Amino acid sequence: MASADRFVFGLGGPELSPAERAFFAAHPPLGFLLFKRNLQSPSQVVELLEALRGIAPAAGAAGAPPLLFVDQEGGTVDRIGPLLGAKFASAAACSEAGTDRVHENAYLMGRAARLLGFDVDFAPCLDLGQPGAGAVVLEGRCFGFHAEDVVIGGMVFLHGLARAGLATCVKHFPGLGRGAVDSHAKLPVVDAHDVDLMVTDVAPFAKLARGADGVMVGHAAYPGFEDGAIVPASCSPRIHAILRGPVRFDGVVYSDDLEMSALEGTLPERAARAAEAGCDVLILSKTFEAYEEAVARVKALGADPARDARLTALRRRVAGAPRPRFTEEAWTKLGEEARAFADLMSKPREKRKDPFAF
Repeated sequence: MASADRFVFGLGGPELSPAERAFFAAHPPLGFLLFKRNLQSPSQVVELLEALRGIAPAAGAAGAPPLLFVDQEGGTVDRIGPLLGAKFASAAACSEAGTDRVHENAYLMGRAARLLGFDVDFAPCLDLGQPGAGAVVLEGRCFGFHAEDVVIGGMVFLHGLARAGLATCVKHFPGLGRGAVDSHAKLPVVDAHDVDLMVTDVAPFAKLARGADGVMVGHAAYPGFEDGAIVPASCSPRIHAILRGPVRFDGVVYSDDLEMSALEGTLPERAARAAEAGCDVLILSKTFEAYEEAVARVKALGADPARDARLTALRRRVAGAPRPRFTEEAWTKLGEEARAFADLMSKPREKRKDPFAF
């Protein structure tokens, strides 16, 4: 595999800079993750994704182009809705309205992402919607408080994305719902017993992870799993052992964005720790100056045939999914569908008559 094939990188703006183009041609990554700063209009996004797809493929990847990633959940994490002229509903709102609404929302978002040219969605969240804790950063992003509700909502959401042709990634293992602070700014410490965590927070991942193409490990610390030690999950061999062991996930494992302030040390140090702990893929979202050293640090850790096989399988999965050709007509029609669904979501749903009532 190529030196940067374990990385998903962010871009500084709406087009490739000369420095970015030169670096990525020399160090082809697994893929790219686009944010709001990169997305200005549908035609600009299509052009940018085509430019990224044209970057020299990674050596040993059978000529596979870089994968194109997006964070598209709906609600507060809605990268594509503004481009479509529609606001996609949150996981919480759709879950409350019914599983058919969860599926339709995911299917519409998946179709829009696929039409633009994206390959993988970092969604859905399988975190439990804990009141007062997870609401700090996860408000509206969870399918419910109970593990059973999250399993149902997550399963239907995954089906909607897969039906649209997108690869999926569930997050934030082993569950971020109890986190009382935002990991973008500070390390959340989830002080709960390991048995309690396994039967609640981890349960949705145990049920659904094997039905997803990837799992993202978060940055919260779980001393209940670490004999009291404070170790971010993304950098914890014990957390990764749970994911590969009791949860029995054998697909691609991603770190959450390594540029979050929950982690200590330089970006290359963070990347090396997460890689050593068990992350197959490392995400660096914006600090281009650190990319080269991070690649060198991770490359020095050596090869792993099993990991390379997982990444190759992901590429094949994505390559086998049909991708429709973007046209303004198709985009306009999809926008009409999305706005009609948004209007439907804004109206109170009629209460269904209980078939067993007399």
